[in-house]
Amino acid sequence: MTASAQHPYSRLVIEHFERPRNQGHWPAADAVIVGSAGSVARGAQFTLSARVVDGVIQAARFQAYGCPHVIASGSWLSERLSGCSLRDVRQWSWREAAGVLQVPTEKHGRLLILEDAVRALADDWARNP
Repeated sequence: MTASAQHPYSRLVIEHFERPRNQGHWPAADAVIVGSAGSVARGAQFTLSARVVDGVIQAARFQAYGCPHVIASGSWLSERLSGCSLRDVRQWSWREAAGVLQVPTEKHGRLLILEDAVRALADDWARNP
């Protein structure tokens, strides 16, 4: 995949789409939190799982369905969440991913679903500290 007028993908989107990081999920355990949003029927779905150690995310994984921007955003976010506290996670906004990955305006709705998954992850963390 290359950036062109037909495929306006940034270098970072191409990198994360072609070589996604941290795909998969953590098996259920005491220190594992999970958040999910979206649906395959609506064209984008994210599931995030993370291991929490000493009040911060030690590592995160993602599963995603959707366009290259969706896959790349999940991969990028799985790296971004490492070291975050619950407060950091609660304050995270889709706008960060949109800026860093240079996601076009017409794809911003997909990132709103990613933010919903992050909020669900935070809610699970708050319920299971």
